[in-house]
Amino acid sequence: MPAHAARHAPLPAPTPVLHYGLPAACLTHVIEAPLLTNSGSPIIPATFNDMTGLAYVSVTQDEVGIYAPNDTTFPVLSAISIQTIAGIDTTYTTVLHDLRISNGHADDVPALIEGTRQPRLNDQPVLGVIGYDILGNYDVLFDFPARVMVLFVASTQPGCPPLQDWLGPDSTALPLQPDRRGRMTGISMQVGTQGTRMEIEPGADMSSLSRKDARALGLTSAILRDDIHVRTNAGKILNGRRHHFDNIAIGGWHDLPLDVNVEKTSYSVLGMNFLRRRRVLMAFPQGMMYMTPQADIPNDHGQAAHGMLTTRTAIARLTDTPPAPSTPGEPMPAAPAPHPALRTDGKQ
Repeated sequence: MPAHAARHAPLPAPTPVLHYGLPAACLTHVIEAPLLTNSGSPIIPATFNDMTGLAYVSVTQDEVGIYAPNDTTFPVLSAISIQTIAGIDTTYTTVLHDLRISNGHADDVPALIEGTRQPRLNDQPVLGVIGYDILGNYDVLFDFPARVMVLFVASTQPGCPPLQDWLGPDSTALPLQPDRRGRMTGISMQVGTQGTRMEIEPGADMSSLSRKDARALGLTSAILRDDIHVRTNAGKILNGRRHHFDNIAIGGWHDLPLDVNVEKTSYSVLGMNFLRRRRVLMAFPQGMMYMTPQADIPNDHGQAAHGMLTTRTAIARLTDTPPAPSTPGEPMPAAPAPHPALRTDGKQ
């Protein structure tokens, strides 16, 4: 090389454009909805048929739930048994002809009637619950500090980083675990040397342990006797005790604190007392969950709403579709496919 030739340093790689703190070029079929609560369980704007109002968001609710304003608004198709966190109950199936969330919409969505009385929040009706049959089609970002929920489909085009890198180096990654119907809604939590499966449920204000899981983690009646009494409204009143842990482990995090209600429930849930102030990416198509540490938010006392497990209804899981095995050891039928994803208005 001639002595006078200039040496040029390689150009730095361009900084990727971010949208919602995620690589914008890798987001497709994006549907954004504001979280209209602060530390409380997530509520979003929604339209059910010609009714505009609000909707809860529940990871563990099988199908869209509807709070009907009266007995005649939605057609009753059939009675059905459901498994709620409080036990077995009966409700009715119906169909929602037009569901809209922001720029996404779906037609003729199977639904459950949650009741014939609409709760209200700030003079707006709560129309129902957006469940797994919609959410399970997407990668779902709950950005609680920014108060936004983003449904999207992650692109696999060259140049897109793996999802585990999207929330930053401080995040932790957890495989999602299936429930008995194959829905990827749970994670593993360790307490000392013992582990248990926890349903991820932003619709619950507090985390809770079933009595069976509590016993497996070493919580005896003598230990719980010194804990405070709690009452949870989950369609019926659940009486229990609130226990404090200092040594839970989730993903790569260890020695975390967690308060849980120990009650006579059907399963255990990790609720908003753990999820709030975090960015939580539920990557349902990939069977993974990613989560950031809790952020320090000085104005974390704004508008908040109680979740479904404290004020209004129990989370619903179908029990008679598919039917239980007729003989011991017979495998469960495969879970039905989720409802087709919401169609988005315009190109994505």
